[in-house]
Order: sequence, then C-alpha cells, then structure tokens
Amino acid sequence: MNLRGSVIPIVDLARKLGMTVTAPNERSAIVVAEVHGTVLGLLVDQVSDILTVRGDQIQPVPEMATSFDRGFTDGIITHENGMICFLNLARMFRPNDIDNLAA
Repeated sequence: MNLRGSVIPIVDLARKLGMTVTAPNERSAIVVAEVHGTVLGLLVDQVSDILTVRGDQIQPVPEMATSFDRGFTDGIITHENGMICFLNLARMFRPNDIDNLAA
C-alpha cells in the first residue's frame, strides 16, 4: 500500500492469528502500526471505535479451549459491547518476519 509516498506491507490479521479469512468489504480497514522500526498495515474486518485505556483496566486473558495463541496478547478489558483483546505486535511479529515483509 502507498502511504504518503512510502510503500508499506499489508498483513491480513485474521490469517496471522490463524482465524478464518474473509474477503475484504466496505467495513474492512487497514490499521497502520510501527513494529520493530517498520511501518506496516494490518487488514482488519472493521474498526468500531478508538479508546483510551488505563493500564489498571487490563485483565489477564482467561484460560479457554481455543486455537488462539495467547502468547500474542497483553490482556483483555470488558467493554459495553463485549470484551476487547490487546495484541502485542512486537511478540506477534518477530524482527525476521518484519524484514521478510518489507523485502
């Protein structure tokens, strides 16, 4: 993707998390993040809001039977519409992964 004159790699976050991949639609969005010094875009199903969260609101992720890799998470918060999981992008993308994306 071209972002203000710079080409950045795009990663389908569902695929990276081992979830079912869906075709992008009008609600899909690209969230831009910097990981290990590299700017990249994360393709997500939708963005509904931007929140400010205090550190003391974040709770540990409960033990549950799922294929989701909890090693990528920093915790969860409860929200009026459900629960929100905080992903740790530095753990999700190793430096070598980022180098391969940017190549």
